[in-house]
Amino acid sequence: MGAEVAEHLRLKWGSGRPVPLDQLAQPRRRMSTNALMGMGLWLLLWLGYNTGPGYVMSPNFPASTMDFIHGVRAFFPMAAAWFAILLIFARSSRLVAWIMGPLGLMLLYAVLGMISSTTLSPDRMYASYYGINYLAMVLVLLAIAAVEDPIPDLRNVLRLTWIVGTILTLSLLGAIPFLGSWAISEAQTSPVGVMAYPRVREVLGMAGSRNTGFARYAAISALVALAGLLRKGNVFVRMLWGIVFATSIYALIIANGRTEILGFICGAMVIFLADRAKRTVSILIGIPAALLLGLWRFYSAFFLYFTRTGKFEYTLSGRTRAWAEGWQFIWESPWVGFGFQADRYFVKAHMHNAFLHVLVQAGFLGGSAILIGLAIVWFFIFKHFFVNPPSDRSLIPSEIPAVFAFVTFSSVTESTFAYFSATWLLSAPIVAYVMALHRHLQRERAKAAWEKLLNWRLATNHLHDDGSREGIAGVPRSVA
Repeated sequence: MGAEVAEHLRLKWGSGRPVPLDQLAQPRRRMSTNALMGMGLWLLLWLGYNTGPGYVMSPNFPASTMDFIHGVRAFFPMAAAWFAILLIFARSSRLVAWIMGPLGLMLLYAVLGMISSTTLSPDRMYASYYGINYLAMVLVLLAIAAVEDPIPDLRNVLRLTWIVGTILTLSLLGAIPFLGSWAISEAQTSPVGVMAYPRVREVLGMAGSRNTGFARYAAISALVALAGLLRKGNVFVRMLWGIVFATSIYALIIANGRTEILGFICGAMVIFLADRAKRTVSILIGIPAALLLGLWRFYSAFFLYFTRTGKFEYTLSGRTRAWAEGWQFIWESPWVGFGFQADRYFVKAHMHNAFLHVLVQAGFLGGSAILIGLAIVWFFIFKHFFVNPPSDRSLIPSEIPAVFAFVTFSSVTESTFAYFSATWLLSAPIVAYVMALHRHLQRERAKAAWEKLLNWRLATNHLHDDGSREGIAGVPRSVA
């Protein structure tokens, strides 16, 4: 009876054709406790975003219900860090392997930034607060990763972050009609004639989003939706991805963020190149499409939109002046920097460049550590997603390198990974996922090499009387 059931499972319904065992539907894996804890801790970090200790320090605290809520949630990242430390102690036997890599380098950056925050910052309390928030992100990732197989758990954390990003995109887009005229204004440089969230205003007792923040949410949401739309699967699910993609693109356009649009284009190219089966088709279609866009004068129109005036502005809206000032301040404390939020106190402006920002905050020791860590992540992304991908394509979803490409590109004009930002909350788990993927593939290849060696040894030990060698199950093998 068991053999008949097995044979029935091996046959395609109604066709009578055998189906390989590895293609049979596998039972859905239940979400692990580690995944639930990881998602809960990462959500706790999100709930502590866009607030600060200033609410609690006010002599009138709490002035209102919203004031009380923002004051309490300001300490949620600290709670997440505490729970993460407890998990790390319980999993300390696996921690060393993760410390010796990008997460350890991120931890070094956070610790050195904390030291500078408590010793050199003009406002030690605020600098230390944001340093603890950044440290909490690294500790949570270490806590999630320090298990035998963290890949499914980190995938769930990534899904959660991208769901949060999509909710923020749709919420900000849907709120425009209700927020009044300040939420949208006319803009001659916009392709649709308007710009969403041109100024920062207070919403629900906290600072509202600017157009560039809105654009970052929309770009990441659009990239994730594009990858889902192109992935084979249920038609209804792909239709939902299509709706999310179209809505996110509309939000990206009205947000009018130039860096974010270019970053999205880079990420979209990564998605098309990541699929090896469709890579040649994408290139063959992309080349004539690029030529047609040139004939339609698309590039001149886009250059006019990107520069606003048709002339390249070398200061990038004044950003290069902040870079020059930041570079000068680095040499006043070159090894450990001035702590988190140092650009606010010394440059009196946002750095608008994550690569310089990390040097200002943690010096060459801490800043170089996180930059080396990100370079390692990119090395393994190229290796495992493009050059030598695994046979199991589900391990390398194309949205992961696409979102990381967007964040890296945006880092030239924004301080994305340098501090506790929404963009880094949306993408930091990629660092842990890529390293978990690398460790997983290392183990699989070592296991395959060992099994191959074992089979060869077994084969060479089965000798016939005539001196020929016999492989496993009586299959002859030739040995050089």
